[in-house]
Amino acid sequence: MEIQTLSGSPRLLRNLNERAVLKRLLSEGPLTRMELEAFTGLSKPAMSELLRRLEAASLIRRDGEKAGSFGPKAGLWCIEPASAFVGGIDVSVHGIRAAVADVTGRTIAVSNRHCEPGERYDAQERLIAVIDDVARQAGISPLEIDQLVVGLPGIVDTESGNLRKGQQLPNWQGFHIPEALESVAGHRRVIIENDVNLVALEEMSAGAAQGVQSFILFWIGDGVGAGAVVGGKLLRGYTGMAGELGGTMVPDRMARPGEMVRMALLEELLSPAAIAELMAAHGLEGEDSADAIAKAATGGGHAAFFADLSYRVAAGLAGAIGILDPEMVVLGGAIGHAAGRRLSRGVTSVLTTLPIALPQIVPSAVGVDAVRAGAVELALDHARERLFAGGSAARGQP
Repeated sequence: MEIQTLSGSPRLLRNLNERAVLKRLLSEGPLTRMELEAFTGLSKPAMSELLRRLEAASLIRRDGEKAGSFGPKAGLWCIEPASAFVGGIDVSVHGIRAAVADVTGRTIAVSNRHCEPGERYDAQERLIAVIDDVARQAGISPLEIDQLVVGLPGIVDTESGNLRKGQQLPNWQGFHIPEALESVAGHRRVIIENDVNLVALEEMSAGAAQGVQSFILFWIGDGVGAGAVVGGKLLRGYTGMAGELGGTMVPDRMARPGEMVRMALLEELLSPAAIAELMAAHGLEGEDSADAIAKAATGGGHAAFFADLSYRVAAGLAGAIGILDPEMVVLGGAIGHAAGRRLSRGVTSVLTTLPIALPQIVPSAVGVDAVRAGAVELALDHARERLFAGGSAARGQP
């Protein structure tokens, strides 16, 4: 498509052409001027002028030369990595993990501040200290971070920027994060997001659900919850509480004919205390629950433990699968990751006995920094959109 032939004002056409070139360089670069001309349909003089504007605005830069069969070598162009920086922050009961990335997605600095579960501290002071530290390591000022995303466990009020309900993080409840960060970042371009939702984004971007448009991420870690993706987009629900499965009532085990079964909150069956109790009953040992389960999963033993755990997970998933009809379920969190394919197979086995469409059940394929990585990805989406939409005009280039 020749972008320059679209109807509209000269300024609109200029912005559309610049946006197309910037996005192409981000996804395919470095590229030569001729390659960009072929992509956009722009003439040589028009493309030369476009590249001049973008270079003057520090949005692109020259990146070496491409050797040809005949004649002089063609110059290569790429996105200027320093044209935008973003920050992704993971807040949990174990501390704060932060990262800064440039606009290309390359992580250039990380900072981790550990704390003990239940430790009391000033959330604003701790958060600002971590941002100052990660910016210093990146060699930039916090004022140069164009977009921040903060992930927390619990019910997040995305409108106000507060953690509305988070039993794991009492220091953060009611704390208005964007307002607090304005003093250090110089803006309120701060997104507050549930941690499991961020991991779902990371699974879709670089994990087990790449290319999958409909899936559920079932999370078993310090708490239990889920992130649902439908049509390639996160499902948030009317109040933003979609995925809070911990309050779901489920039978605590399979019923036998004529037998009454106690109903329990899913949180009661998959909480850290409940998992530890289940492990003790089946004789699993390790440095912590995840370590013990990972060791047990590598062999063929402990069948009774994995059968019990699989039932609890399947009980929590059955209703959501019946309603959403996803293509895939990803089992994540420290416990889901540790149990791996043993748990995936066990959950599949339980769900095959129910009258619901059976999705593919797979273990998570992202690492321990998935919340932070998902926060960085979401921040990049927003920063790139602003950068590409504004183009050279937003930086005062005629």
